[in-house]
Amino acid sequence: MYRRSLIAILALALTACTTATIDPQKKASMGAVYVAPVQLSKATVFGPSVGEVNASSGKVPTTVSEATSRLQRVVDSRANLPELIGEQARQDLIAKGYRVADAASSASAELKINVYHALSVPVGANDGRGIAMTVSAEMVRSSDDKRLMFAGESQIRDSEKKGVRMAPYAEWFTNDDLLVDQYRLVARLLTAQALAGL
Repeated sequence: MYRRSLIAILALALTACTTATIDPQKKASMGAVYVAPVQLSKATVFGPSVGEVNASSGKVPTTVSEATSRLQRVVDSRANLPELIGEQARQDLIAKGYRVADAASSASAELKINVYHALSVPVGANDGRGIAMTVSAEMVRSSDDKRLMFAGESQIRDSEKKGVRMAPYAEWFTNDDLLVDQYRLVARLLTAQALAGL
C-alpha cells in the first residue's frame, strides 16, 4: 500500500497538503499562463537496516551517502521529471481552457511546481519501500505575485490499482527500470491530482 506517512519523513516547506480551485471569474478574465521550470529537490534515501544490508549480499548500497548518490544519478539521467511534469502541466492547462505562454513576459499568470522526493523508510510486513513524493503547484498573478491557486499532493488515490508498487530495498537498486518507471508514474499521478483544481 502506498502510504500517506511516507512523505511525512521529508523536510518539506509545506505544512500540509491542500487542494484549491481557481475562481471561475478569475479564470475567465485570465490571459495566458506560463509554466515555470519545474523545481526538483535532491534525492533522499533513508538508509538500509541491518537486515536489508545482510539480505543484499553486497549488491546494493550499504550507506546513506552511496544510496543517495546512486538514486540521484538514475533520477537525473533517466527519469526526466522536470520535463515530464512541465509538459503534463501545459497539456492540463490547455485541456482546461487556458492559453499557455512560451515566456513569462507574455503571461498574465505563472504556474510554479515544486517536487520533493525520496525512497521511503521500510514499511509493512515485508519491509517494502516506495517512492515518497510531494508535488505542489502554485499559480500567481504576474502583475503583483498574488496567489490565485495553491495545491499540494502526496498521497495517490487508489494507488495499487494505478500500478504504484512497494518493493524490497535491494530491488530499487538492482532494477533501474523499476525505479524510473515508478518515479515517472508517481510524478504523473500526483501532478494530475495537484492540478485538478485549475
